[in-house]
Amino acid sequence: MSRWPTISAALSALTAATLLAACGTEAPFVLSDYRQHQRGSVVVCFDDDTSTVAQAMALAEDICRQYDRTAKLHLVQPNQCSWTTPSQATFLCVARPGESPPPISPHLAPMRHDTPLPAD
Repeated sequence: MSRWPTISAALSALTAATLLAACGTEAPFVLSDYRQHQRGSVVVCFDDDTSTVAQAMALAEDICRQYDRTAKLHLVQPNQCSWTTPSQATFLCVARPGESPPPISPHLAPMRHDTPLPAD
């Protein structure tokens, strides 16, 4: 009896385990799109084991800064995103204390199907 099938199976299992381990280290990323951002909401996916809520908040801060606001943590939900980044954090873009920024413009980046503005 040959030992090759056993060695081949062991190597296949080792390769699969290595590939799965490499996939499990995904950085936090923004899940929401600009339409949600214009409504003052940013959704970030992250992995509790390899990253922190502070890293997710840094991504949300970058989005909210575009609207002259700061990110405020609203909700953290486990197992809502992909299996490599299972946790989902929802942030609200709010005015900084003591500031009154202008309202967020709903048409900073209109889609093609939006009705055009009337010509003056």
